[in-house]
Amino acid sequence: MPGRVQAGAERPVYVTVTGQTAIRFRLAIGWTAPCDSTENRMLFDGTLAPGQYTFETGSYAVCYQYTSAAFPASEWSVPRFVPTRIRHRGPLTLTIP
Repeated sequence: MPGRVQAGAERPVYVTVTGQTAIRFRLAIGWTAPCDSTENRMLFDGTLAPGQYTFETGSYAVCYQYTSAAFPASEWSVPRFVPTRIRHRGPLTLTIP
């Protein structure tokens, strides 16, 4: 289970869920689509309620996907591959609607 936002995480990814209801969220280390591919190492695959979360990745890049509040068990987003540290902006911060 992810923790609430905390400082000092190793290669953290900060996730904010802004909607009114819970969504499904996947976060994995790897470059293979979809994010739950066996080629990746899954860090989290579960439900997130609206709020802020920190995932300590220990990786330079991650894959993430999420569902919508309207269809929380299906209709996954397109997999996105991103670095965990953005040059001149610090750790990766994701806002999920």
